[in-house]
Amino acid sequence: MVDRTKIRKLADIIANYSISVKKGEKVLLRGYGFDSYPLIKEIYRECIKAGADQVDVRFSHDELAKIFFEHANKKQLTSLTALDKKVADSYDAMVQIVADSNPYELTDVPHEKIMIAQKARKPLSDILHKKRWCLFYYPNFASAAFAKKSIEDWEDFVFDSCLLDWKKEEKKQIKFKNLMVKVKEVHIKGKETDLKVNINKQKWKTCCGKCNLPDGEIFTSPVKTGVNGVIKYNVPTHYRSHDFDWVKLWLKDGKVVKEDSNNNKALKEILSTDPGSRYYGEFAFGMNNNIKDGTRQILFDEKMGKSLHMALGKCYDECPNGNDSNNHWDLIFKFRPAGAELWFDGKKVYSKTKWVDKRFAFLN
Repeated sequence: MVDRTKIRKLADIIANYSISVKKGEKVLLRGYGFDSYPLIKEIYRECIKAGADQVDVRFSHDELAKIFFEHANKKQLTSLTALDKKVADSYDAMVQIVADSNPYELTDVPHEKIMIAQKARKPLSDILHKKRWCLFYYPNFASAAFAKKSIEDWEDFVFDSCLLDWKKEEKKQIKFKNLMVKVKEVHIKGKETDLKVNINKQKWKTCCGKCNLPDGEIFTSPVKTGVNGVIKYNVPTHYRSHDFDWVKLWLKDGKVVKEDSNNNKALKEILSTDPGSRYYGEFAFGMNNNIKDGTRQILFDEKMGKSLHMALGKCYDECPNGNDSNNHWDLIFKFRPAGAELWFDGKKVYSKTKWVDKRFAFLN
């Protein structure tokens, strides 16, 4: 069982730092899976103490979602009212705590049905994500098994990756960001990888405990048509109820023109969701050194120190590149197993296991 002191510390960070609840505000707390309750309760406590006028708590479960997708007709799949939008717009902040009891619950649900429902509810998601928000994956037996860790080790790992001095981390991220805004092209070389990414004049954003926990990355978006070459993402991932041990993509003028994986059927389905699914919406560097190995849970893996990730699909409004999609699939490239080398504008800055350019030595 998670140390209650750690739960309360994390609740304090989420309510008073991540979403910074203020007196008189209205907050939405969403628990995905009932195991999320201990943290939801403590965040609720902190929001009330901070003076929120209203704190709405809502729980859902993938078992209920499966029933919905099994029996819902098209009208039910696409149902979204003006009142739904008005309610969403009434919130000042949102917290989502995920604690799924079975990551494979929706595996047999037709992909098309999920896409129809997601597309219909996208306007609602867009409204809520323009608010202050924070997402966290609560450790439970299912996620521990998924990460192939004991429950005690998993709980320690999850909370230790979140309970950082985020203001100190922000200073390090700002230093990195200020260097990256001057870079026009990133060249990535490694095992089965030789990729050039145009980031010229793109905006960069730091991530230091405000929207995701754990956090620890700086991100931008590549020029939409400015990615060329091949890359093999080497950290196992789980997306839309499917597992991928690795994903290899060939790019021309930003578009995925060829793909390969140990799960090609699911890969091709995801890439066929919409036109934007074959273009990138994000390019980022992981900076959380408390995360060293993959867990198949993207919220952790994308923050891994000495890694980068690129998301196929929708770009973020803060760092736009014009790409839109119902997907946003983060794929991770860990430097060490790839024997990676990085060049920024033709100068080698990283080799094998460390940053070799003295400007970036603070990241080692």
